[in-house]
Amino acid sequence: MELDYIKESLKIKEFLDELLSRKESGEVEFKSARGGFPGSFWETYSSFANSNGGVVIFGVREKHGVFSVDPLSEATVNDFKKKFSDLQHDREKISLPLLTDQDVVSEPYGDGYIMAFFIPRATRDQRPIYVGLDPMTGTYRRDHEGDYRCEPSTVSQMFADRKNSEVLQEAKILPNYSWDDIDLISFRQYRTIFTNLTPSHPWAVLEDLELMKKLGGYRKDRVSGDEGFTLAGILMFGKTEAITDVACLPDFMLDYRDIPQDTSKTRWTDRIYPDGTWECNLFQFYRRALPKLHAFLPKPFVLKGDERQEDTPTHEAVREAVINLCVHASYSRSPRLVIEKRPDGIVMRNPGTLLISISQYYEGGHSECRNPSLQKMFGLIGRSDKAGSGVDKILKGWKYAKWRRPYINEKSHPDVVELYLPLESLVSDATIAKLKSIYGDSVVGLPHNEIIILSMAASDEEISNMSLQNSVDLHPRDLSKLLKKMCNDKMLISSGFGRGTTYKLNRSDVASSNVASSNVASSNVASSNVASSNVASSVKMVIHSDEDNVITMIKEVCKHQWLSSKEISQKIGRHPTHIRRVIKKMLEKGELKQEFPNQPTHPAQRYHSV
Repeated sequence: MELDYIKESLKIKEFLDELLSRKESGEVEFKSARGGFPGSFWETYSSFANSNGGVVIFGVREKHGVFSVDPLSEATVNDFKKKFSDLQHDREKISLPLLTDQDVVSEPYGDGYIMAFFIPRATRDQRPIYVGLDPMTGTYRRDHEGDYRCEPSTVSQMFADRKNSEVLQEAKILPNYSWDDIDLISFRQYRTIFTNLTPSHPWAVLEDLELMKKLGGYRKDRVSGDEGFTLAGILMFGKTEAITDVACLPDFMLDYRDIPQDTSKTRWTDRIYPDGTWECNLFQFYRRALPKLHAFLPKPFVLKGDERQEDTPTHEAVREAVINLCVHASYSRSPRLVIEKRPDGIVMRNPGTLLISISQYYEGGHSECRNPSLQKMFGLIGRSDKAGSGVDKILKGWKYAKWRRPYINEKSHPDVVELYLPLESLVSDATIAKLKSIYGDSVVGLPHNEIIILSMAASDEEISNMSLQNSVDLHPRDLSKLLKKMCNDKMLISSGFGRGTTYKLNRSDVASSNVASSNVASSNVASSNVASSNVASSVKMVIHSDEDNVITMIKEVCKHQWLSSKEISQKIGRHPTHIRRVIKKMLEKGELKQEFPNQPTHPAQRYHSV
């Protein structure tokens, strides 16, 4: 959640009006506070800080699932502000104060006041944020059902993720491990790649043990004097039985699956897993899975000098994603790394949590790594760096292919980070045809982001700043400015106010003339393959075709998992209002089922394909 954006761009009343229409979510919680400062506030404080941040609203009550404003008096607000300030700095109440005076906001509402507490996501060095003096019993996290107390193993992982932790998990020396536990074929292959890439590197001539030390695969503890192979070295080059030994990671699992369109006959058409035919370490998994992912990617005819360039930005994006899967995973528990190639996209899952916020992830440039030795090993063969540019490469590669923007998500119970790389066209031929019918042929000359916004509006009828954030590579503030510009240019029509503002296409003749006369930069979306001869269908047929496409996408993303309407909207990049409308039709037709069929309006309602 962009907490700063919310505070800067709208008044609390407008924000609250919108929240009341959406009810509670993973990022917002309401509390009446009529009976005094709620004691449960601190559990929510901890859960938001240890998750993705959020907002707690005082002055809203809930009865039978209906939320209504129950404003506070001015005296109560002043009393709560002082009480909060005192308690936040009480070490026996909360482990660390995170909020400043600017993060606690009160405004008039009706005949009283409401209060909003904007709780940020804690940094990796601040986590865990816990209630009381015992982190093992006072640490909370957030999921779609509310606050939950973390297990001791989760809390221990938070402490281990701190930069100043005594020893990173991957640097742990494994006693009684030797060269017999290393797959020498993997190590030799790695060394060959490294030497061929950088033949003049001083490490290229080192003996095997010395090179392993430089990589971080072998080390000596200067305090205890112990030395031996590290967890990182065994994960990267170890034999299967060495990695899965009870002294290392008995539950370690690497799994690649190629999922077909129709899973009724077969669950996968290809799979890489520990079947005894290969040594199941990270290096071999990388070498086996990556070519299979690269095989289906388009290879346009692009010359680099006099030679054809086979390695496109999209290939580089997939490579970075696979490496991120390996170097950012938490191997402390349930160390299962999964890659699924599906007809609609690639899904990569690794155990653990993000060390940065989702907004920082999309910003790029934030180099926070859980396993720096593994990052170094991949980096020395030209496959990773420490500049935080991996995410930039992933986003750039998908933009190059004109596919929908990748989407990352954190899940709990257990902690898993899931990266979804959609293989769906950002702007379809049918959508371009529809936009041409409204704005004329010159619409394809608009800048990239404007084309994306118009295509989203053409598909979803109404769009908003929030619904566009997973598809347009702009900060919410910059996106607001662009939407305002497009309204001034008569391409869009706005309605509503504040964060609840929505936009739709301007279908008047004025819009066509404004687009035709504007002197805009040529967009990389406007390529010759977009303007095919097959897009001369009518507007009515385009609309029908797009809704069918949305239904198909919903069926696909809900085929293997339960998803809320918000999650479906984020995964396929369509407006939540449009998604809810389509879901209602699909329920009526029996194409979707509800997780809580006897409570259709359940706040945690999710859907699955039938």
